[in-house]
Amino acid sequence: MIRARWRLAAACAAAALTASCSVQASGIGRIVPQLPERSESPGLPPAPTTPPEKPRLVEAPTETHEGTGNATVPVSWPADVAGFMKFDCPKCSSNVAVHTDGSEGLPVNAIGSYHGTSWLNVSPIDEPVHTLEIETNAAWTVTITDYRGVPTVETGKPYSAHGDGVVRIPAGVTHAKFATKTRGNSALWTLSKGHQELPVNKIGNYEGDVPINGETYVKVDAYDANWTLTTS
Repeated sequence: MIRARWRLAAACAAAALTASCSVQASGIGRIVPQLPERSESPGLPPAPTTPPEKPRLVEAPTETHEGTGNATVPVSWPADVAGFMKFDCPKCSSNVAVHTDGSEGLPVNAIGSYHGTSWLNVSPIDEPVHTLEIETNAAWTVTITDYRGVPTVETGKPYSAHGDGVVRIPAGVTHAKFATKTRGNSALWTLSKGHQELPVNKIGNYEGDVPINGETYVKVDAYDANWTLTTS
């Protein structure tokens, strides 16, 4: 009898010990302390971005410079007005170059007698021109005009020229056929709604169509080539 009571007491002690060591479900979830939400520094608001202005096709006084041989020429043409630069050096017999400090870089690069037209300050992302560096071995003339100095191509009528040139295509035209005969390089740039594109950049003879979107100015870089532009 005593031994049985001892066994029962031992069993109860073992059960109590086991209960104290095991994890008992309480019916209450584990309490996790809530951390304060991290507050981010508001910082400065983003600076408003102003889209660059498109070059204005407005009237401006014609600017002319003359000289002989190499020269540095300050240009006073308005930075936000599209300009069209004619360069003439009829008696040049060696390299002819006109460098600018703007995005155009090198609008004239030829050999021998030169007559051609390029453009300045025509894109909203361009660096405006303030200075021309001229390299020639003869008398030269630079004339910068506004859009009124650019010839207009008649719709359906071929326009032919030689060398570098700029022409205006009126609104309503959707296509232009460009053809050139040369052993060198010829490139055709378009300027429409303030954006420049280069749809043609070829070596040798070329003939192909160029899409036109509204009133467009076309610049041909081909100082030693004959070319024709026909719109439709």
